[in-house]
Amino acid sequence: MKFENMKVPESLNQNFLIATYYMKSDKEPDLYDWVRLVAADQSAGTWTHVEGETPDVIEKYGAKVAGIYPTAGERACVARIAFPTANFPAYLPMIMSTVAGNVLGQDGIRLVDIEFPESILKELPGPLMGISGIRKLLSVSERPLVGAILKPCIGVAPDISAQGALKAALGGADVIKDDELQSYPAYSPMEARVTAVMGALRAAGKDKSCLYAVNITGENLFDRARRAIDAGANALMVNYQAMGWGAVEDFIRAMKRENLIYPIFGHCAGMGAYYRSATNGISTALGCGKLARIAGMDMPLVYPDSGRFGISTNELVETHAQCIAPMKNIKTCFMTVAGGVQPGAIEYLMNLLGNDCILMAGGGIYGHPMGATAGAKAILFAIEAYMRGEKVEDAAAECPELDVAVKLWGTRGH
Repeated sequence: MKFENMKVPESLNQNFLIATYYMKSDKEPDLYDWVRLVAADQSAGTWTHVEGETPDVIEKYGAKVAGIYPTAGERACVARIAFPTANFPAYLPMIMSTVAGNVLGQDGIRLVDIEFPESILKELPGPLMGISGIRKLLSVSERPLVGAILKPCIGVAPDISAQGALKAALGGADVIKDDELQSYPAYSPMEARVTAVMGALRAAGKDKSCLYAVNITGENLFDRARRAIDAGANALMVNYQAMGWGAVEDFIRAMKRENLIYPIFGHCAGMGAYYRSATNGISTALGCGKLARIAGMDMPLVYPDSGRFGISTNELVETHAQCIAPMKNIKTCFMTVAGGVQPGAIEYLMNLLGNDCILMAGGGIYGHPMGATAGAKAILFAIEAYMRGEKVEDAAAECPELDVAVKLWGTRGH
């Protein structure tokens, strides 16, 4: 029998996790055999029969092929492989070792999606606060949030960061974050930066209406989080891909155990190595959306579709859907669009994403000719104008700060 491990999806149950792959090869003689080998390699089998590999072991612990769908005009297919949950704990490092381990080392295989059964989902952390929790915390009920990335990103003392944060907050920024490059340099220790920034926000009455996500990326995330919170932090940030799924998941679990419920900003630094290839790696929607959300990121950063970071419009929309779609016990999360965002692009982005997102700018705020306060004000005005049904060009006539941005940068991202 050529395909003893093929099952129809209806025969599977909550004891299986299903991974979907795009597989393309001009060298593999038979796509169906290739899919069967991948299923064996990633579970109870290998390229040849081995001692102890009994039919009972294969039946209980071997992966099942749930579907193979050849694509037109190329030697490629979409394959769905179901992995028995008995083979791994509800822990992202082992889940990813199972569905992405050796298999992604082969040419032409891209992990597109993972379907998590409820039995696994209920054991995974997810965001601590989610969209509804952050909206309640900031008293912003409907509109997208305004985000600011502190600039200059590195090389400045805590008081300079504090001045920059205050300027953005005075313009209407709801979330301000460190750059992903900023963590714990000698010239700006994390605790000193938190004290300075939160002190400036508090003095202006903005410490309750504006989050400052300090970058705690480094050794022992939970310890760093405690130190940041003790210094006055009201939000935290991690470079989740750089830290690794396990370190981040362990951190979120520890925060839950200690009832330390703070918004967590997740930067996708390094994810480009996974999503940029069309035929290898991990899809943007899975890596930057679903997995970031499941790992516990309340505010995962995703690059816009303006071209600089290789994300298409459809990828951006799909990733956003992975952040806001219902997912059993896993809270929704605020996808944060950043990387070339500027006030004139707000209408375009809201047309794509609606209201449940964070529209975040670095240069689009701190590079505004009228200053950072004007940059943040222009973004907020553009958001509110869109919600009133106004076009960005018409809204610019009512707001000098927005008018300057549109004339300088146009109506798309950079």
